[in-house]
Amino acid sequence: MPKQSDNSLFVGKVAIRHKRLDSTNRYALDFLSKSLPTEGTAIIADEQWAGRGQKGNNWLSEAGQNIALSLILRPKFLLVKEQFLWNMAISLAVHEVLTNCQLQLPHYIKWPNDIYVGNFKVGGILIENQLRGSYLDWSVVGIGLNIFQKDFSPKLPNPSSLALLTEKKLNIDSILSQLYAAIERLYLKLRQGRGQELWSLYESKLWRYKEWSKFKWQEKEHEGRIWGVAPNGQLKIIDRKGQLHLFNFKEVQYIL
Repeated sequence: MPKQSDNSLFVGKVAIRHKRLDSTNRYALDFLSKSLPTEGTAIIADEQWAGRGQKGNNWLSEAGQNIALSLILRPKFLLVKEQFLWNMAISLAVHEVLTNCQLQLPHYIKWPNDIYVGNFKVGGILIENQLRGSYLDWSVVGIGLNIFQKDFSPKLPNPSSLALLTEKKLNIDSILSQLYAAIERLYLKLRQGRGQELWSLYESKLWRYKEWSKFKWQEKEHEGRIWGVAPNGQLKIIDRKGQLHLFNFKEVQYIL
């Protein structure tokens, strides 16, 4: 069993660690279907071989090299239409923890919730919510963060790890503890009804925010600037003609 978190009240206080899992999110969802776990329960895999990413993408994690984590939480105070606030809170928590790693390049959130250092992807988030009426009920928050891994599949376009991007000595358990504390703090802010405070902060951390960049949508390349996020979580991009475009996930592609 991993060491319990010293920095949080309930997130990570119950932690279940496995040597190897196909997917921590899949395990957590199965756990939820069979029992009533304590809120804040953490499922950790030392190795993950079929992790679930956004839209069916896989997230692989070498044994002992990275963080493969799923948290079971119950943000039942959030309306279904406010789901993107939950995504913002988790993304900002991970971004905050990276600030302590003294990285050699600036770090960002690539909309909606990938974690980038410079132009390199070091982490991803998959949130799977169960609903009850107009509100969220249970939520499984999956976080994959590359810590020490140095070799990656050639099929991945731009992967890296924190160890490759900093000279600071890193410790996985310490980073986990910081994640628990950051997620709990922003979770409690949402529960206090202060979620809108996160909006401008999240937008300011977006990769390529308000920078002229190349994108692809509707099978064509375009130049535009990310101009923020709509209330429903859609990405806002303004093109060279000043026209505003709104995109759901996978409707727009960043060109590296």
